[in-house]
This record gives sequence, C-alpha cells and structure tokens, in this order.
Amino acid sequence: MSSVLRVIGVTQKFGGLKALSDIHMHIEYGEIVGIIGPNGAGKTTLFNIVTGIYAPTEGQIELDGEDITGMNPHLIARRGFARTFQNIRLFAKLSAMDNVIIGMHGHTKVNLIDAIFHTPRKRKEEMECNKRAEEILKLMSLWDDRYALTASLPYGKQRRLEIARALAANPKLLLLDEPAAGMNEQETEELLHMVQKLRNLGYTILLIEHDMKFVMNVCERIYVLNYGELLAEGNPTTVRNNPKVIEAYLGKEDD
Repeated sequence: MSSVLRVIGVTQKFGGLKALSDIHMHIEYGEIVGIIGPNGAGKTTLFNIVTGIYAPTEGQIELDGEDITGMNPHLIARRGFARTFQNIRLFAKLSAMDNVIIGMHGHTKVNLIDAIFHTPRKRKEEMECNKRAEEILKLMSLWDDRYALTASLPYGKQRRLEIARALAANPKLLLLDEPAAGMNEQETEELLHMVQKLRNLGYTILLIEHDMKFVMNVCERIYVLNYGELLAEGNPTTVRNNPKVIEAYLGKEDD
C-alpha cells in the first residue's frame, strides 16, 4: 500500500527568502505524526503547500500515490484532506450540529433540483448527514451541545468542534494546526484523550503543535523543522534525546 502522504524534495521560496529547503517526509495510514520547530521554522508553510494554498517552488506532493502538486485546495480536499487552523474558523451563529453538517458539504451528491423540490434523494441524504453528525459529535463528546450556538461554547469545546467538522469530510488525512493553542491544562488533557481515541479508531493525523507534552504523548513519529530545513525525524524518544533538537528547540524555554 502507498503512503497516504509523501512530500518529495519540497522547497518554497518567497522572493529571496527560502522558507523550506528540500523537505522529504511520509505519512502511513493509521499513523499520528507531528511537526515541531521554533516559530518561523516553516511548519505552517508546509501545511499550506500540502493543502494547495501554496504551490511549491520545487518538489512534489502525493496523496495516496496521486500527484496533487499545485492542485486547487478544494480539489485536494475532495481527494481526502481535511484541516483545522490555528485560529478557529467555525460559524459562530450556527449550532454545533449545523457546523458539522456543513463539513460534509463537499461530499454530498444531491443537485439543485433535489434541493428545490426536496426529493426523496434529498431527504435520504439529510437523514444520512444527521446520523453521521450525531456519530461525530458523540465521538468528540459534544452531543449534549448539539443545539448550542457555537459562539456560546467554551474555547476547548470550540476547538473540538472544529476537529469534528473536519472529520465530517471523512478524510484520508486529518491535518491539525496547533490544536491545543490557547487551551488551559484541563482542556489540553481532554483534547489529548480525544486525539488518542481517534488514533485508536484508525484515523491518520498530521499535526503541528508547540505543546511538547501533547506531541510526545500522542505522536508515533515526529519531524523537526528549523529555519526551513529538516533537522531530525524519529519516534518521540529519539527526537527528545537528539542533541541538535535540544539545542535548536526543546532546550529553549521561550518556545
């Protein structure tokens, strides 16, 4: 079986600035892989290339063996990517349930005629979407909040709801961009257990995160970026004990 994601020799330049240099990485099905590094290391730039927001200056991106380099983001999403962002991008005035159902939009099959006349196919798909939303909200421990307006939810639940909406797309690969950012200790612990639950259910996840306790407890492998270059790669123990990583990142309290 091919890797779900392969990044092959990716370099990204913005004018005279080289944000990434010859990055190689791979994600296998069922893995949770982390990307760490100091601010400005190129982590989010790499996410943006993988999801089609940027086309790489050099190199190639493969999703499940298909070359998706430079493909439009909505086409990449339809092929199996779902992503959360550092800044929450939910629909604040809609319910938690509605936000999850919206996450299914790119994968629904009804047409305009079905929608206008509310055909049996339209009604059937609505029932299927509601059932799927129920499963996801229960998985993320948000079922009791299904009718609550998103803006009224505590911050930690909003973070979990953003993941729930991404799961609604039934992704081959779920990308989490600093999912624990801004959370208190209890919220981070709850999120950690949620991500571990997703791993046990077989989801494949690639995440960026500054919280080292979170990363070390949930990831099977970790890539370390520094100044746009791949500094190290390995399991949490290997990375934690790598002198170059300690010097560049883990040893700095301000990171």
